[in-house]
Amino acid sequence: MTIEISYATEADIDDVASLFEQYRSFYGKAPTHDARTFLEERVAGGQSLVLVARDGYRVVGFAQAYRAFDSIRLAHEWILTDLFVDGAARGRRVGGGLVDALVTSARDNGSHAVIVETEADNGYAHRLYESRGFEQARDTGRSVRYALHLRDHH
Repeated sequence: MTIEISYATEADIDDVASLFEQYRSFYGKAPTHDARTFLEERVAGGQSLVLVARDGYRVVGFAQAYRAFDSIRLAHEWILTDLFVDGAARGRRVGGGLVDALVTSARDNGSHAVIVETEADNGYAHRLYESRGFEQARDTGRSVRYALHLRDHH
């Protein structure tokens, strides 16, 4: 079945919250109702952009990004903070589809860049971002920050 990507709505919260908990678990966090509430508040308040990947009716991945402002460039950028694909859907280019959709949305909304930071030892993520034109902006030894510049501003 084809993977479809769309903006998350409040109706998607329960499905996304399950993946959000798996994502948090990957980083050693225990499940909590606060995680669902956190996600729901971001979507309901328009505080973040949440994209969902569906395989039919089942949500199999999500990405969450926040808008940040750059006073020097007089522009905004999107910071991709969360990207997760259900284990059963890995290898089907779901993560890449989510990144592509985020970049398209950022470009369409006049963003000057998309920024993401990932762990230094996450080779899959490095290959994913580099394959989409992201360039390393900083390497701390523990994490690597990537930037994809979309346009120049002032």
